[in-house]
Amino acid sequence: MDNGLRIPDSERYLVAALAACRGAGEIHRAHFRSVHLQVELKQDASPVTVADRASEEAIRETLHRATPELGLLGEEFGQEGSETDRWIIDPIDATKNFVAGLPFFATLIGLELGGELVMGVVHAPVLGPGSGFFAAQEDGDPAALGETWWAARGQGAWGGTGTTLATIRQRRLRVSDVSEVERAFVGHGGLKIFQRRGLWPAFSDLVARTARTRGFGDWWGHILVAEGRCDAMVEGEVALHDVAALKPILEEAGGVFLTRHDAPLVSDFREATLSANANVAEGLRELLGF
Repeated sequence: MDNGLRIPDSERYLVAALAACRGAGEIHRAHFRSVHLQVELKQDASPVTVADRASEEAIRETLHRATPELGLLGEEFGQEGSETDRWIIDPIDATKNFVAGLPFFATLIGLELGGELVMGVVHAPVLGPGSGFFAAQEDGDPAALGETWWAARGQGAWGGTGTTLATIRQRRLRVSDVSEVERAFVGHGGLKIFQRRGLWPAFSDLVARTARTRGFGDWWGHILVAEGRCDAMVEGEVALHDVAALKPILEEAGGVFLTRHDAPLVSDFREATLSANANVAEGLRELLGF
């Protein structure tokens, strides 16, 4: 397929994803820090709330209405329609942050065409403006709320506020230019996962070799790499819906997205991942045994 999406298709898909994020954000803000929020545990012991399920339902409805030709794969409600031309949805990435009342959660929507991830949209409904500053945002136009990062293949990676075409292109995203592993600032996911997956010795080597490590976790760590604020992000195990939107953003920002053992990003993907600028990616890959 072409390196870039055709412009008419790209804008139509982007508008659909932004509308889906906007609707999901309204649901998330309605439940965020609610004393009545009820939390259930799924079979894998991960939490799920009414906001996860309601927002995925809303996202699916919006995307299906706007792009009926595409399939849907979501964290909560699985696969529907085409498995090669589809939207891949994580209604709330970092649900544990959401439950804890921490603002670092987001909706992730990736677009796969011909089996290739070609677009990603990430929307954090209670962040902004300015990449990480918390805003209560109780009132106002829903289209102006939250912070958004996105990319389409061949069109660069961008960040901005709200969920409109007029506001989401406020800054071009570029990864850092740090060139040595010893100077790298590396984010990481949950440490227990590294232990469970047999990655603890390799992760210990990474800590010893790099300049700084911080546990930012989930989507936020990868976006920090795309923003050039961190040099790399490593997670011990993620699913396809956790990274489908992030891969195009990282790559269009000039970064590298790697999976352990080069595992393909397919529906049942469960593996460790590494996001990094291209200068340090190979050295970190070797340290981690990827």
